[in-house]
Amino acid sequence: MRKFATFTAAAILAGALGMTGAMAQTPLRLSVETPEGEPLNYMLRQFAAALETEAPDAFEVEIFDGGVLGDEIAQMELVRAGQVDVVPMGSDVVEIDDHFALFDAPFFFPDAETARTALDGELGEMYAASLLERTGLKLLAFGELGFRMITNNVRPVVVPADLDGLKLRTPGSSTRIMAFETLGAAPTPMNLGEAYLAMQQGVLDGQENPFGTIREMSFHEVQKYLSLSRHVYTPITLVMNAKTWDGLSAEEQEAVMAAAAAAKAASRAQSDENTASLLSEFEAAGMEVNEIDLAAFKEAVPPIYEEIGAIVGPEFMDKATTVVEGK
Repeated sequence: MRKFATFTAAAILAGALGMTGAMAQTPLRLSVETPEGEPLNYMLRQFAAALETEAPDAFEVEIFDGGVLGDEIAQMELVRAGQVDVVPMGSDVVEIDDHFALFDAPFFFPDAETARTALDGELGEMYAASLLERTGLKLLAFGELGFRMITNNVRPVVVPADLDGLKLRTPGSSTRIMAFETLGAAPTPMNLGEAYLAMQQGVLDGQENPFGTIREMSFHEVQKYLSLSRHVYTPITLVMNAKTWDGLSAEEQEAVMAAAAAAKAASRAQSDENTASLLSEFEAAGMEVNEIDLAAFKEAVPPIYEEIGAIVGPEFMDKATTVVEGK
């Protein structure tokens, strides 16, 4: 656990004079599954730093990272229960709001800019309303994990048949598991922190994650093949417990949203930097890199879309498709 506490000038002066009654700070507990440097952790820390800039001495912030409070599923339950106040969520958010199954639909977003524009606009508003209604969480901002790539130790993945039988670590997302099963793989949900050893020991053949997570979790050290599948785009969904939000003053709420906007910008900038720089690092580490046959994969995914569409709901799915396609 890492604790970040701030102290007002008045409190310091009061202490120096032997006085009591320092100005009260609003406590905020922030938690994340991953270690420092990994994109989820990075966005959360950027939020904490920006909050101090936006509202100096207004908040007393504690950060629990590295999974000390559990994996992502546990983080989501903690924030819903109000035991922590702010968490960044990756793929597993679908387990508390099935509208997020959209992000498990292969090749739904053609590029990052399309995804960002949609999430900063009408699609983001749809998700904010859904999260509040279904989970009691206030959406603060969408950061970016990015497009996910497939790594493994058996063979390059070029066409869907190359996935046959591969034991791939996935998040707990039931729709991600379904998608890989449909394509012939053997998806294995596992805590992210356990995947390195499982791949090193051969319990797993591989995994699928964006560049930043692959690097920060050192997966490139225990994986031979990197297939640039870009099969799904994963945002970072930064949320606050809605009761915590409602308990803030208007000025505090304004500072929180400004800090979230700064964290979003930093997260996306980190994602862009990772996309631009990490491929050469992976190749230098000895990974064999290949492109996939995109046409072959798109030919194989209609059954996945049909099932995901049923889970998301036709109305939400159709509206989201219209937003993303710019119609």
